[in-house]
Amino acid sequence: MPNLLDIPIPLQSAQTFRDHKGITNPGLIFDRFAPDWSGQATLKKDGLEVVRSAAEKADSALLQGWNARWEAVVRAANAEPFSLKTDWRFIAGLGRKGSLEVGFTFHRYGFPILPGSSVKGIARAWALIEIGQQVNPASLKKLDEILSADGDRDSAERRQYEAWKAQQPKVVQGLADDFRGIFGTTAAAGRAVFFDAIPARVPKLELDVMNPHFPQYYRGEAPPTDWQSPVPVYFLTVAPGVSFWFAVGWRGALDAGQQLRDRAKTWLVAGLTELGAGAKTSAGYGYFVPPPQLAQPAAVTSPSVQTAQMVQPAPTISSATPTPVPGAPSMPSEEPVWRTGTVREYQPGPGRGRLMDDETGDELRFDREAITEKGWSPGKKHKVHYAVVHREGQTLVVEVRRA
Repeated sequence: MPNLLDIPIPLQSAQTFRDHKGITNPGLIFDRFAPDWSGQATLKKDGLEVVRSAAEKADSALLQGWNARWEAVVRAANAEPFSLKTDWRFIAGLGRKGSLEVGFTFHRYGFPILPGSSVKGIARAWALIEIGQQVNPASLKKLDEILSADGDRDSAERRQYEAWKAQQPKVVQGLADDFRGIFGTTAAAGRAVFFDAIPARVPKLELDVMNPHFPQYYRGEAPPTDWQSPVPVYFLTVAPGVSFWFAVGWRGALDAGQQLRDRAKTWLVAGLTELGAGAKTSAGYGYFVPPPQLAQPAAVTSPSVQTAQMVQPAPTISSATPTPVPGAPSMPSEEPVWRTGTVREYQPGPGRGRLMDDETGDELRFDREAITEKGWSPGKKHKVHYAVVHREGQTLVVEVRRA
C-alpha cells in the first residue's frame, strides 16, 4: 500500500483512503490513488502492483450482482449471452491517459471490461474481411465506404451502393444487406446492439513489461543508438483463462429464424478468436477461445439461464480448427503428407500461427507442438515444409520445419 504522503490527492480523500484500508476496487486505486512517482519512476511499478493486489480481493458478491443485472438487461434486448475466455493475456485501454502513463479500462465497479463500442468494432472488422475476401476491393476502407453509404434513393451515395451491389453475386449481395442491417449506415443506425463484455468470475490481473531500447529516439531526442539504456514500462493485463460474457441484442422484432442476429454473433466470435481485442494483438495478446465447458454467469443460478450456444466463426478463413486443403492429394488417414508453405503469422506467446500453402494458397493453422526445432519461432514470410494428416474429417498440421 503506498504511503499517503506520496498520494497527490486532497487531504480528506487521503484520510478516507486511510480509514478504509480494505479498499478492494482496483479501478478506484488505479484512477484516484496512484502514487506520486515524479521523484522516483520505479514507484509506477509499485502503484500497479497495489492495483494488481487489490484485484485479488475484489468483491465477488458485487460481481455476481452485476452479472445478474447485466444478464437481465441483455435478455430484455433480445440477446443470448455467451462466454469466451482469454487465450493469453488481454489488455483493454492501454492507450488511455492515466497518472501512471499506461492505461487500463476498468468498469466503475473495479472490474476490467471490453466496452461495447470495441466489441462492435471487432465484429464489424471481421465482417468487412469476410465480404472483402469475396469481392477483392481496392482496400477495406474503400469497401467500408461503399457498404456504409446511404441516403435518399436519389442521393449519389445511395446510387453508388446500389450500382456496386448490382455487380456482385447473390451471396455478396446478401452479406452486404446483412452488414448494413446489423451495423447501420451513414443514414440509419444498425439494429444489432453490442453490449460491454464483462468478466464471469473475479479476474486475475498480471503485470507485464515493455522494454524499449531507444527511449531517447522514441522521445524524438536522438537517433536509435546502442548506448541508450532501456527503460522498462510496466502495464496491467488480464490473465489467461479468464471467462468473459458477451451478448448481441437486437432493436425491434427478430427476423424469422433470428438469422441476422446470429450472423452478428458469428462475426463477433470470429473477430474475437481470429483478430483479437484490445492492445498488442500482433504480439499475441487479446485473443479469445471458447471455454472447455461453458458455465452460467457467476450470480445466476436460475434454471431460466440457458447454456450459452457458441456460434462457429465464419469458415472463409480457417478458424479454431484447420481447414481442408483443396487440391491436396487424397491421403489415407494418419499418413502424413509433406507440403511447402509460407508463414503468415506466428505468436510465440500463445504458441500458435498460420501458414499459407504455396501451391493451393489455402491457409492452415499450426501450434508450437508442431514445430520440430524447439525454441525456433518462425517469422512472417518464412518458407517452411509442413506435414498434414487427415483425422476425423479434418486436415491437421502435425509438423513444421525450416524450408
